[in-house]
Amino acid sequence: MSKAVVTNNQPSITEWFAVLGDKKKSDELREEDNHKHQRLELLYQKIGLEYERPERWSAEDLKNKTPEAVELLNSRGDELCAFRLVPKDDKLPKLRNRGLNIADTYKWFSDLNINYKDYDVFVCPHTGEILWSAIFIVNDEAIFGEIIRGLHSQLTHGETENELIQFRYDYDLWQWSADDSEAKDLVTKMVEKLLVKDKKIQKELSQELNAKFSHNYLAGYFEATVWPGNKIYFIDYSRILADYIKTPPAFELSGNVANDILKGITANAGTAKGKVRIVNEKNIETVDFPKGSILVCDITDVRFVPLMQKAGAIITDRGGILSHAAIVAREMGKPCIIGTKNSTKVLKDGDLVEVDANAGVVRIIKKIKT
Repeated sequence: MSKAVVTNNQPSITEWFAVLGDKKKSDELREEDNHKHQRLELLYQKIGLEYERPERWSAEDLKNKTPEAVELLNSRGDELCAFRLVPKDDKLPKLRNRGLNIADTYKWFSDLNINYKDYDVFVCPHTGEILWSAIFIVNDEAIFGEIIRGLHSQLTHGETENELIQFRYDYDLWQWSADDSEAKDLVTKMVEKLLVKDKKIQKELSQELNAKFSHNYLAGYFEATVWPGNKIYFIDYSRILADYIKTPPAFELSGNVANDILKGITANAGTAKGKVRIVNEKNIETVDFPKGSILVCDITDVRFVPLMQKAGAIITDRGGILSHAAIVAREMGKPCIIGTKNSTKVLKDGDLVEVDANAGVVRIIKKIKT
């Protein structure tokens, strides 16, 4: 299996699949991601779906400082922005920088070691504060996902710092993992924006985007953020990523559990029994990890892939069901329980445990003597 080179430990889902050696899916996801702004723009035009609507520039024109580019830098240099460099050839990498003002981002852009003729630049609006972020799936069975206060990287990377709220709507009944009125209001507004009752528009989107609909809702994988003033912006719409994610069963609020039981969120169903191996930053390169061991960690990233492949099951303190790592665990077919909050503290190296990811629980069969 060829190894992909990644620039950080929490790369895009495209790079996760490249690390797994699944070139076909990696290429499909890369092509889908490279054209998401064209899809979002068409949705803006057809159904008024608001997104971080960019200005499009030729990277070559911007680099050469055409009069229009000079005007941008002079008049709006202090504005916060997100620069996205989208390749004209899908085989080239996608580059981005977010959170600096236009003038400072231009300095980064000018120093890139690329052929500027090969790229277009999307200059997007940016805010210094994200109030909420959400990821959800729309399919024939249900609408389900997660919302959290703060940056959406908490959801994609699994680095949850605030309370993660799960939701599920089976087109008849809403379910929530926490009773938060603001979260409920925002999610329902997001979902309502995808309701397309006009059959003519449905037909147009089906023809132009190969879009699908479920119960008159636009189907697919969606990411959205909420800016100050509760302004909702969609930041992703993927038609194919949703196919990699199974609909979770209806869930119940977690109650009290016994002392010898850990409870979390099912990222992938299944059962396994084995001995615990606690893995962290200090021992990830040296840990003795026999095949079938139960991988227990705070969160996973691409460095954990070899251990995930050997593991009988995966248990994490943090993360959500739509994080990149959870999606990869499902691809591997590994029982996976996330969001236990304290598995790395409750469990010890060598503990014999039974992982019932169907129920989202870990039972301690035999604790290691200390």
